[in-house]
Amino acid sequence: MGHSVQMSSGTGVKWPYEGIDPVTLRVIGGAFDAAAREMAQVLYRMSNSSIIRESEDLGCGLYDAVGNEFCESESSPMHIGSLPAYIRGCLRKLEGKIHEGDIIIHNHPYHGASHTPDMGVILPIFWQGRLLGFSAATAHLTDIGAAAPGLNVDLIDVFAEGTLFDAVKLYDKGVPNEAVWSILRSSVRTPDMNVADIEAMIAAVRTGERRLLKLFERHGAEVVMGAAHYWMDYSERRLRTEIEKIPDGDYSAESFLDDDGRNFGKPLRVFVTVKKRGDSVLIDLTGSSDEVETGYNVPFEGSLKVACYYIVRTLLLDEAMSSEFIPQNSGMFRPVDVYAPRGSLFNPNFPRACFARMAQIQRVLDCVIRALAPVLPDRVTAGNSAHVMSVSYSGYNPERQQYWVCVEVNEGSYGARQEKDGLDAVDNLMANTRNVPCEDLEMRFPLRVERYELRPDSPGAGRRRGGIGAVRDVRILADGFFSCNGDRTLEAPRGLFGGLDGRPAIVMRNPDSAESTILPSKSSGRRLSRGDVIRIVGPNGGGYGNPLERPASDVADDYLDGLISLEEARDHYGVLLNARSGEVDSVATETLRAGRLG
Repeated sequence: MGHSVQMSSGTGVKWPYEGIDPVTLRVIGGAFDAAAREMAQVLYRMSNSSIIRESEDLGCGLYDAVGNEFCESESSPMHIGSLPAYIRGCLRKLEGKIHEGDIIIHNHPYHGASHTPDMGVILPIFWQGRLLGFSAATAHLTDIGAAAPGLNVDLIDVFAEGTLFDAVKLYDKGVPNEAVWSILRSSVRTPDMNVADIEAMIAAVRTGERRLLKLFERHGAEVVMGAAHYWMDYSERRLRTEIEKIPDGDYSAESFLDDDGRNFGKPLRVFVTVKKRGDSVLIDLTGSSDEVETGYNVPFEGSLKVACYYIVRTLLLDEAMSSEFIPQNSGMFRPVDVYAPRGSLFNPNFPRACFARMAQIQRVLDCVIRALAPVLPDRVTAGNSAHVMSVSYSGYNPERQQYWVCVEVNEGSYGARQEKDGLDAVDNLMANTRNVPCEDLEMRFPLRVERYELRPDSPGAGRRRGGIGAVRDVRILADGFFSCNGDRTLEAPRGLFGGLDGRPAIVMRNPDSAESTILPSKSSGRRLSRGDVIRIVGPNGGGYGNPLERPASDVADDYLDGLISLEEARDHYGVLLNARSGEVDSVATETLRAGRLG
């Protein structure tokens, strides 16, 4: 506890932590964690839209006066890590003009936002007349007035993404800015829902403010801020220690995205090199595709960098691997640097559109995992879904004179691990969002879920099998529109260490009919007629290790669970089963496997 690095708060005040006793440090660290969790609970419980209330597509945290993160909620990692960039984006415009009682909104993707639908709500925290920090939240708004209702890909520039709020005061010294509230209502298709969600974010950041001020009252601002910087330094030291254990070197992997949402059939390359030196890592995207002419570019600051910070921490300091308290904060960002050439898919030039960015950064993470597999075989997974098949259904309600818009995230799966099968039917990696329950869709929108189950196709075979995606059929009960910001329909999740590849995603219109059509993974405002059905099939993860080494009893269980066929048990795993009972023919299996293992 004696180690101290003097850190500036950005206000000219130093926040040392020498002399703060270990018990107080731990108590304050736990209080930060509890405050962030409470903020998130307030936000998703008060929200109106299903993407926030059910999927928990949100993030909350507390920050110092220059945007260093103290703590974050256990929600979507995408949102949390981006909030320091939101705050920096606001400070570049408002530094010296921020007052007690202000509330700032921000969603500009070229100034820190993760993408335009993710609205940031930022509240400055003052103590005894000094700006000491911020309470901030961000969440995905259902509609922001873009070219099509809900989600979009095929856009000409960032201005087509919807209304841009670049560090705009929603409250000025405690007084609501009615002109801005009017714009928030009049520039979108879902004004009531958006206003309710923004008010929920305001309630969340006010909760964070109250919790931090209570800590100041109890312990004093110097002790609280000193403890915050202690935990940032502690997290940095712990991550650097783990990085140092990896052999120095350059580790690379590549993958290919389906297309840019307009030029179908033209894959986009993702090339990742992890350059490890000492106790630091550089994730280099040199060699990836150039920027594209649609909204399929990636905000560098608010999306790509955040994703890279996340994956390094997740691989090396996962909470499941340690019983110690190692908080997620800005200290985790310091050992990781990120580079993407200007003008590339992952660092576009203004005013390129960058609305749909999640599938691309998910694929970067999947590449990082595969690149590091040779030196971290016990930490990595085989190929994951590594996409977000987010979709929106929408239509116009003439009685309310508003659109109805439903945004939902469809599940994929994880790849297998060294000692465990992949997880089935879950969002994965950077997203960590939940599905929208069938009951919620049917109660709130003219939609009916007619099928929802695990994908019947087999997962990637291996000593440990890949996870299984979900199949979801949704019938639209009124004329409307469909948008999809997905990927992974061409390239299956890769197997690892001898494991077999999984299966790619599928998007279909009117399956099981004479009008059945395979749709591209990206659509922007595609018209739907009443009675149309959209089927989303999530990818199956890749297998880990030689399938012939999988215990025959596990293969039999997979057959009895309907996950694989008799033929797949024989051809992939070398296991012969009784078709009726699923019982393993041990002698024949041993002979077959011995012949293949040679």
